Amino acid sequence: MNNKKELGFLKRPIMTGAAAIALGIAAFGAGQVLSPHNLQAQAIKAEAPKSAAYLPSFADLVERVSPAVVAIEVSQKSKGPSEDDLAQIPPEWRKFFGGGDNAKPRIVQGAGSGFFISADGYIATNNHVIEDADKITVTLKDGRELPAKVIGRDPRTDVAVIKVEGNNFRFVQFEPDTNVRVGDWVVAIGNPFGLGGTATAGIVSAIGRERVGGANISNFIQIDAPINPGNSGGPTFDMAGRVIGINTAIVSRSGGNDGIGFAVPANTAQKVVNDLIKNGVVKYGWIGVSIGDLNNDLADTYGLKEAKGAVVGSVTPNAPASKGGLKRGDVIVAINGQSIASSTELTRKIGESSVGSNVKLDVIDGAGKKRVVNITIAARPDEKKLAEISQYGVDDNGAVTAPATTDVMGLSLSPLTPAAKARLKLGANDNGVLITKVDDDSVAAQKGLSEGDAILLVNNTEITNPSQFKDEVAKAKKDGKKFIRVFVVTNGGSGFQTLPIE
Repeated sequence: MNNKKELGFLKRPIMTGAAAIALGIAAFGAGQVLSPHNLQAQAIKAEAPKSAAYLPSFADLVERVSPAVVAIEVSQKSKGPSEDDLAQIPPEWRKFFGGGDNAKPRIVQGAGSGFFISADGYIATNNHVIEDADKITVTLKDGRELPAKVIGRDPRTDVAVIKVEGNNFRFVQFEPDTNVRVGDWVVAIGNPFGLGGTATAGIVSAIGRERVGGANISNFIQIDAPINPGNSGGPTFDMAGRVIGINTAIVSRSGGNDGIGFAVPANTAQKVVNDLIKNGVVKYGWIGVSIGDLNNDLADTYGLKEAKGAVVGSVTPNAPASKGGLKRGDVIVAINGQSIASSTELTRKIGESSVGSNVKLDVIDGAGKKRVVNITIAARPDEKKLAEISQYGVDDNGAVTAPATTDVMGLSLSPLTPAAKARLKLGANDNGVLITKVDDDSVAAQKGLSEGDAILLVNNTEITNPSQFKDEVAKAKKDGKKFIRVFVVTNGGSGFQTLPIE
């Protein structure tokens, strides 16, 4: 009798009877006997870990600190596209966009995280969570929903403070002096995707990360604890339950967690939060220069062995750097005796300096000579004023020196200021006019001319003021010309462009 049977979908022989028992004995090895009497399954006994090398439990930590973490919901009124915007949309699609000047406002909602930093209702979060919000609602762990108001916000570090009414809130504290090391365990708690009360764990992946979030000056902590949309503004804890950072950004190709998250470090966040609570704003130091990083070749031309420092690209006239004697082409290698590794580090250290304090900069000029420059720190202007300063400069009292403008051919033109010359890397003797505004519907805009560009020549004439530009256009029109030729200088280069006279 044949002892073999075949199971169709596996196409593999199955043995029965004595042959199977014999195979079982061979498989279990000497001294182990498999018989119909001991084929019963044996339960695996649970045992407590015997070594500290096992992964830790975060349960006690999360239970202790999570009452201080809140979910933040924001709403903002939005009217949608204007009539001008709708005019650019095919008629058959406009019904999907709504909008128009008479459109009813739409309510746009968003979500983020935050955490109590005091018993009387102050909450730290991200600026981008509550920026432009018309209504802010905070949800506590116990389910209570409380309205919140903005105390202050700082776009430069992406930190903000809001407040709810009440007392005896459970709160946590920043720990700015923690010696955070790569490899330390961390726990992030927040409101990802609006789920609320979510804890994730990971390690510190790196410290001192720069250039995260545009112009942000923070020295970020990088973590691999899963961070997703909605986690913004939530705390990062160490294993002692101390806040070592505020979750603020992720690097992701998918828009979700890729294991690369960034937190504003506690030492920066605490200073910003204290200033916001006290003053509503944060005052940063400013000296009035544009700076960049060195590469190895550039460092070699200054006689430097390493590409460390910040090279000065332009100096704002009458700003602290100009008054102190800094010049284009100088390389700043140290501040108050501490070496500078990059332009970002110098920006951060200047920003952290107290307004009115004096700093000493170790500088190497274009000829390789060393000197020390003494500068008095000024208050950093807001973004709008900074943009104006970069074009026009400031006077001896720090006021923006914006000249009057002349409108012609869709361009608003003003005299070329020293600040604009410095920004565009023009010489002191270069003449021209500065473009202060471009009409969006003009041919000049279509040709790529932009606010901040300079025009040095019209046809073959070097111009020195807007009136001369206007005269050259009129002259070309009288001569029957259909176009004028202009030489334009931008931050990225220079070249000729033609503009139609009509």
